[in-house]
Amino acid sequence: MGLFLQLLTRGIITGSLYALLGVSWGIIYNTTRTFHFAHGFIYTFASYSILVFTWMSVPLIPSLLLGLFTATLAGCAVEYFAYLPMRKKSASQLSIFLTAMGIMIAGQSLIHLVFGPDSRPLEGFPEHVISLGTVTFTTVDLFTVLLCWIVIVCLFAFLGHTKAGMMIRAVSSNPEKATFIGIDSRRIFVLVFGIGSLLVGIAAFLSTIDKPATPNIGLGALLISFITVFLGGVGRLGGAVLGGIILGIAESLVIMVLPTEYKMMVIFLILFLVVLIKPEGLLGKKIA
Repeated sequence: MGLFLQLLTRGIITGSLYALLGVSWGIIYNTTRTFHFAHGFIYTFASYSILVFTWMSVPLIPSLLLGLFTATLAGCAVEYFAYLPMRKKSASQLSIFLTAMGIMIAGQSLIHLVFGPDSRPLEGFPEHVISLGTVTFTTVDLFTVLLCWIVIVCLFAFLGHTKAGMMIRAVSSNPEKATFIGIDSRRIFVLVFGIGSLLVGIAAFLSTIDKPATPNIGLGALLISFITVFLGGVGRLGGAVLGGIILGIAESLVIMVLPTEYKMMVIFLILFLVVLIKPEGLLGKKIA
């Protein structure tokens, strides 16, 4: 029982981070229907941006804010200078996807070229062990869970109770009707890319204070991001949250019966089974 509780706790910690990754990609995909493969590059870019500012002797919190700002700008730039011109030319989704993949590969290669292949830890965050009976976690774990859920709650409050949030929901549910009533979908697209990039930057920060950054960390984050979205149901950010929690707990508990190297296999198996049984995702609606 002690091992189960410890693994369950670890799963909730990991799942909270996965949920944040899911909504960061989900708000972009649900609104724009763009398979934003370059999201993984923004994740890596955010980690290294924060690291660079700390190397310049900027304190941790200002470094975080500056890193998130640059990551947000980078996400908006990808939409404005890459995807938007292609949409204006009525480019196919495949062309946009290939462009996104190119940005991802080129961006991570550039980071590898500039910073090298070595892992880079983010120092300055106090880490202490907390024990509650048989369950042990750290202050970093506690901070990760709290910040993830604060950010997720704030996102849902923003979408549900602000004018900008309601416009995002309108474009997401019916782009043509939203345009007809006067909503500029192009501006909304840039906005959601900024929001999604800000959120993935926060996730990157939380990951980097726990594990050192490497130039290829973005691919794993990207995979988790879209798996949680499709697992929970496209069009439902709540589904991405649920998908993240399920994946985090499953990934943690699987080591009770399988070696750790099978974690990704289990994640894809869960996605396959859900899509096979409920193609629209756990919280998605069937299309008549």
